[in-house]
Amino acid sequence: MIVINGWTIYAHPLLLDQLEKLTAAVEKAKAKDPQGWTRAANAKVLAAVHSLMFKTVPSDPTRSEYRQGSTLGASRKHWFRAKFGKGRFRLFFRFDSRSKIIIFVWVNDETTLRTYGSKSDAYAVFKGMLDKGVPPDNWAALLQASSPDAARRDALQRMADLDQEAGIFDNHAPLDRS
Repeated sequence: MIVINGWTIYAHPLLLDQLEKLTAAVEKAKAKDPQGWTRAANAKVLAAVHSLMFKTVPSDPTRSEYRQGSTLGASRKHWFRAKFGKGRFRLFFRFDSRSKIIIFVWVNDETTLRTYGSKSDAYAVFKGMLDKGVPPDNWAALLQASSPDAARRDALQRMADLDQEAGIFDNHAPLDRS
């Protein structure tokens, strides 16, 4: 179990799958270019996600900048998102103040960049996922689906190992908060 600033951190399997693929792409870039891999786009995205999950959001998940309007629907204002990558990327999460739990659920990729009105827009894609029930919109079901699984935590460990090796997660460009 990972606890940061008193918040217990969970990751939904959707995000863990994404992190595994992203980490594999970064490891491949590292093997191909041992000197310049930290400048690769995937490395920068992974660095930003790592920073958001383990530093920025757990410092205060209630920040107003994480609130989204009615983009996901008026009944889904309990979902939050952190913007990064010059406003093109979104990391979606929920939290519960009573239990001090944050569940990170999904981050968009280069095929679902923020594009107003597009079917491939990050919000449109995530809303469609919610409409289909994956991830669950209900807190208890979401928590159950995101419960710690030692085998799945490998994605988080590999991300941490890359950080330890190169320090890219501490030295990435500042997050775009627009």
